[in-house]
Amino acid sequence: MPAASNPLNLTGLARTPGAQRSWWLREALGQEPGQPCPPLQADVKTDVVIVGGGFTGLWTAYFLIERNPDLGVVVLEQDICGGGPSGRNGGFASGWWDELDGLVTLYGPEAAVKACRAISSSIGAIGEFCDRHGIDAWYRRGGYMYAVTASAHERLCKEMVELAREVGAADELRELTAAEVKARCASPAFRGGAFMRDGASVQPAILVRGLRRVLLERGVTIHEGTVVTGLDGTDAVTARGHVRAKHAVLAVNAWGIGWPQLNRRLVAWSSYIVLTAPAPERLREIGWTGGELISDFRTSLRYFRTTRDGRIAFGGGGGRARRTVDEMFTGDTRAVSETADGFRLMFPSFADVPIEDAWGGPIDVSPTHLPTFGRVGDGVYYAGGYTGNGVAPTHLAGQVLADLITGADTDAVRLPMVNARPRSFPPEPFRSWGAAVVRRAMIAKETAEERGTQPSFLVSQLSRTPRRLGYLLGPD
Repeated sequence: MPAASNPLNLTGLARTPGAQRSWWLREALGQEPGQPCPPLQADVKTDVVIVGGGFTGLWTAYFLIERNPDLGVVVLEQDICGGGPSGRNGGFASGWWDELDGLVTLYGPEAAVKACRAISSSIGAIGEFCDRHGIDAWYRRGGYMYAVTASAHERLCKEMVELAREVGAADELRELTAAEVKARCASPAFRGGAFMRDGASVQPAILVRGLRRVLLERGVTIHEGTVVTGLDGTDAVTARGHVRAKHAVLAVNAWGIGWPQLNRRLVAWSSYIVLTAPAPERLREIGWTGGELISDFRTSLRYFRTTRDGRIAFGGGGGRARRTVDEMFTGDTRAVSETADGFRLMFPSFADVPIEDAWGGPIDVSPTHLPTFGRVGDGVYYAGGYTGNGVAPTHLAGQVLADLITGADTDAVRLPMVNARPRSFPPEPFRSWGAAVVRRAMIAKETAEERGTQPSFLVSQLSRTPRRLGYLLGPD
C-alpha cells in the first residue's frame, strides 16, 4: 500500500483487529499450548464452581486449593483460559496510589491506604508466584510513570501527589520535573509527571496460561469451550450438563452485563492496543530502557509499555459501549486508528516503525472506577469492575473470594471494597447509550486540550455528566 494512503504506517494485520487472538496470547500458545481441557459433557458435583477462566477465576481456584487442597473446584470457561481480557490487556500490574482520590472519597483515608497496601502486596506476590512455578511471564518491576501531556492535567498531577503525602504515603508517589520525565522517556509530548514505585510489567497471556497449568497440576478441573447459561441457585447450567456445587463464583468481567446478578453494577467499554515492530535502538535513543509502565492523565486513558524484544505496546479506550458483548468490541477499526494516532503523537521518532498488530475488546467498568468483591446471593460470589486495571487486583480478588468461601477471618475480607455497595448504573438502554455519548465527549474534550484548543461547551458539559450524577468517572 502506498505510504500516502497509509499515514499511520499500519501493516495489514494491524488494520484487521479481531481477526485473530492478541499477540500476547499467540505468543503464549506458541510456547506452550497446554494440555486439553475439553468442554463439559455431563452432570458433575463439586464444592465450588467458577464461571470464567481468566485471572479472577483462576486466582480464586488457586487460593481455594491453597486454603484446602481437598476442595473440589471446577472452572467453566466459554472460550479458552486467557481468551478474554486476561490474555489481551496491557500487562500492567500497578498500584492504586493514583486511585487515592476515589478510595478516600468512598472509604476514608485509613481504609484507602489499607486497600493500596493490599494491592502492593499482590504485585510482589505475582512475581514470587512466577519464580516458584517456573513461569517466564516477563515480570519486571520498573515502576509506573504518569506523563502530563496537556496543561489541564498539571493540576491533576499535583493533586494526586499531594493526596499521597496527606495520607502518609509520600514515598509511594512523587512528582517529576519535565527533565526527570525526559530522562526516563524522552517524548516531546511529555511536560512533566509523577512516578509511582508500585508497577510491574508482565506478559499477561503467559501468566494466565501458566496459572492454568499450575491449577491442572493441582487437580483443579477446567472445562474450556463451555458456555454457562445461568445459575440455578449455586449450580451452573450449561447446554450439555450441570455442575452442582455448594458455592458459585461469577468471574466474567465485561460479560457480567448479561448476568442479572451483576447487570446494574457494570458498563462494558472497549479498550484497544497497537503493537510496533521491534525497535530496541529507538527505545535506547529516547532513554526508555528502565521498563517503566507509562500512562497519561486523560480520562480516556492512554497506557504504554515496552516488551522484551524492544516493541512498544500502546493502548487506549475506544469508546464503544453496547448492551451486549459482540464482535463490535473486537473489530473496531476506528478505535485502532485513534490508538495509533495517540502513539504517533507521543512517539514521532517512531514514524517509520510499522505498527504490526492491533487487538482489543470489552472491559468491565464500575461506577467508582474501582472493583468490588463479595457476595451477590446465597453461596454466590463475584469480583468485577476492574475498569481496565485488573492484573494485580484480580490476584487480591482471588484471595478475598477464597477466604469468603472457606469462612476464613482475614484482613483481606475486611478490606473496604469487599461487599461494598456502590450506586448502580441506569437500566438499559439508557446505560449503554449514555455511556457511549459521554465517552465520546470525554475523548473529544481531552483531545482538544491536548492540542491546545478549547473544547466546546456541549462537549465539556457532557463529559462531566457522570460526576454530576454521583459516579466517580470522568473529569470533575
